[in-house]
Amino acid sequence: MTMTQRRKHLLERLRLLLSNDIGQRTGQLPLQVISENRPVLERFAKGQAWSLRFPTVLEVEFRGYCREQAKMTRAITALLTALIFVTAPAWTALLLQVPETTRQPTLYLSLFLLTPLFVGVSLAVLLKPRSAWVEALFMAAFLIDVAAIEFLRAQAEANGYQVVAVISVAVPLAVFSLGRLSALRSLVFTLLYAAVLVISASLSPWSGGARAETEVLTLFVVLSIALVATGFSQRTRRQNWALMQLMQLGAQADYLTGLPNRSALERHVEKWIRASSREAKVYSIAVIDLDYFKRINDRYGHLYGDGVLNEAAMTIATFARRPGDLAARVGGEEFVLFLYGCDPDCAQARLELLRASIEALNIENGDSPFGKLTASIGATTVQNPEAISASYEKADQCLYAAKRAGRNQVVLA
Repeated sequence: MTMTQRRKHLLERLRLLLSNDIGQRTGQLPLQVISENRPVLERFAKGQAWSLRFPTVLEVEFRGYCREQAKMTRAITALLTALIFVTAPAWTALLLQVPETTRQPTLYLSLFLLTPLFVGVSLAVLLKPRSAWVEALFMAAFLIDVAAIEFLRAQAEANGYQVVAVISVAVPLAVFSLGRLSALRSLVFTLLYAAVLVISASLSPWSGGARAETEVLTLFVVLSIALVATGFSQRTRRQNWALMQLMQLGAQADYLTGLPNRSALERHVEKWIRASSREAKVYSIAVIDLDYFKRINDRYGHLYGDGVLNEAAMTIATFARRPGDLAARVGGEEFVLFLYGCDPDCAQARLELLRASIEALNIENGDSPFGKLTASIGATTVQNPEAISASYEKADQCLYAAKRAGRNQVVLA
């Protein structure tokens, strides 16, 4: 297998293994995806990218994350709007002294359309916060809100009761600030909002429904400022999210090889230890150490040594090919291979093949008795689930036994 093929295989294995394990939490991507897109994320994190979009795989997760973060503010905004409308018949009569002819449609629209609508939107946001359809429903509900306000305003003015025409501008401002829409969706909402105003004015049988030029100018200025503010706010959110993803990568993956680090390994193994208890399956843990690696760095330099580590990492990763398997770098020239559902015979065969594969790379190591890169492997097969530290200690003792026996061999307990 060529280096390119091994690298592709490694990337695919990381995608499959980590997408459901490390990357399953809200707003977090699989480590392999973050690693692939590191340059893009670094540009956003440093504020050097002015694009309004990430690459598709990042954009989808970012939008879902933003919707999740806006869940409570969207739900509260919808509930407050429902509260305003459910009490509208009372406060329009007592405080605003709206004419009787206007109070009647206000009652019907508020209690039988708008209040149930916004209660439903609030529940949908709480139940499915990451859904794009729920976000579209949130936007549509407030557009219906605008249409209802325009209808009631025209009704009131037809009966001689003047209502400030810009009252409906509070709706898009609330949606922008509390709904936390993206810049593009905010622009779409603004255009639809303007369309609702134009259609409402053209269909209104009352001349009082038209807006004065100063009111139109006021709406334009206010909404333009809100859109610009939304754009800058979204840029900041993208910058913070990119930084968060890079921090996750640094915390869970080895920077040089891209393999999961010790922390990620422990989390993965703990998960599959619990699975082994439920499924009554065995598992094996192997500690792999590259023989005489320090001599490689001393003789050929650290750049050459880094290349050797990458080659070894790609080879080891190809042996973590089944569900539950994981290859990790735990420090220096030491790697760990977790093999789920692998009994002693399986482990012996696979690890011997791994040892031979590393040797077959034919990477020069002139200061090794073997003349090339080799690996010593110590492993243990666990019949009854135990703490990872206990299994690791047994495998480590086997590794020392392999070294004492001359290196470039597998010792299994």
